[in-house]
Amino acid sequence: MRGMISKPSLKALILRRLGDARVLLRNRRYPAAIYLAGYGVELALKYRICKIMEFTKGFPESKSEFNKYYQDTRKTILRQTMRSLWDIRHHNLPILLRYSGKQVNVKTRLNAEWGIVKGWNPEMRYINSTIRRHTANDFLNSASAIITGIL
Repeated sequence: MRGMISKPSLKALILRRLGDARVLLRNRRYPAAIYLAGYGVELALKYRICKIMEFTKGFPESKSEFNKYYQDTRKTILRQTMRSLWDIRHHNLPILLRYSGKQVNVKTRLNAEWGIVKGWNPEMRYINSTIRRHTANDFLNSASAIITGIL
């Protein structure tokens, strides 16, 4: 079991995944570029959740790690939220956005970009269909804008 992902590691992974997506785009590997750019958005949202929820040790990956944060929580409001935070352990971008504290900002200032990115999921790594360059390029540009807006 790997344990919590530290905030510095999350930030480094965000930048690496975007860089990887750009390399894949240049090399006409469009489905993979979309997959990694979406993964970068997921990591950026989890990074923001760490900040807003004061996850000082990093993003929890297991139920026991969530429970440690729950037990450490002194604030009643935050403690109640921690009960429902098990939701953030997965890859659903709209749910992660809801907990990131950036939902209003993204949906008002980056709504077009969010419309392109919000349907991403990790199952996209299995896509074997034809994706055109402009589709992948639009996704990557939207993902980059969302990540900038989140961080």
